[in-house]
Amino acid sequence: MTKGNVNWAIVGLGDIVRKRVGSAILQQPNSIVHACVTRNPDDKRGDLETLRPAKVFTDIREMLADEDVDAVYLATPVDLHAPQTIAALEAGKHVLVEKPMALNSSQTKQMCNAAQKSGRHLAVAYYRRFWDRFQQVKDMICRNEFGQVISVHMRLSDWYCPDLSDPEAWRVKPQQSGGGVLMDVGSHRLDLLGWWFGLPERIVAHVHTQTHDYEVDDSATTLGVLPQGVQFTAAFNWNSKIPEDEIVILGTEAQVILRPCDGPDIIISAAEGASHKLMPKPPNAHYPLIDDFARAIVEERSPRFSGADGMKATQIMEAIFTSSTSNTWQALD
Repeated sequence: MTKGNVNWAIVGLGDIVRKRVGSAILQQPNSIVHACVTRNPDDKRGDLETLRPAKVFTDIREMLADEDVDAVYLATPVDLHAPQTIAALEAGKHVLVEKPMALNSSQTKQMCNAAQKSGRHLAVAYYRRFWDRFQQVKDMICRNEFGQVISVHMRLSDWYCPDLSDPEAWRVKPQQSGGGVLMDVGSHRLDLLGWWFGLPERIVAHVHTQTHDYEVDDSATTLGVLPQGVQFTAAFNWNSKIPEDEIVILGTEAQVILRPCDGPDIIISAAEGASHKLMPKPPNAHYPLIDDFARAIVEERSPRFSGADGMKATQIMEAIFTSSTSNTWQALD
């Protein structure tokens, strides 16, 4: 790192980098796109022209040998997250890895151990933690404004049916993604759940492929008990053309409705009536995440959220998959 700048290497040039991550790094005042890693530079010429990296690599090992790289953004399929994260940490790089963190909780623990041993930062790209609307919920919980929280409900539905011959369709290939709707989009909501309330005490679930022809799940339904007996329900679907996305938190004294989850307003109801607060998402959804991580490196402090925070969603999803397979309740530590 030179003159308060962070030299980033971006590994993988898919949609998430093209739509948000690349521009967030370019906009962040302490950040420089120093390198990109892609297997097919010719196919990604347009992305490379936009990002303007000083170096382009086709092999991640060659990039990790570059002493000028300070931080690595891993935007690769989930099966690569753990080995690439550990290799980058061992090479002395800070790592911001896409969600979900890894295929299972065992891998997430190995990643966190590698970060601790290396003395480098590790964080997971659960960017919604940085948005005002979700921080509002966290603040209300901390201030006990819900009274006794009674129930939490999450619902998400959309239609996802990619061309299975498309090499970019790795999300529906279980060996690469680890799962379907639950891992890909359910993980974001379960991360919020873990942040707000901690790990559920126990969970029972049914996860299956109901409509589509791909191998991963297109439907996941969960019933759980959170700390202090709070009831939790969630339904995630990739098999409905009727899009829905909501979170409802009900307490004895107040209720919060986020509908749509990423929408511009938040509805807060209490005994005296309901109010609407405008809390739109950032213009670039990833920018606050990138900004915090880069500043953490420059300021020599920990990022707001660590790899240990990112583990929680994976632990919850692992319990959901196990419950569905065994048809039993699963306890979480």
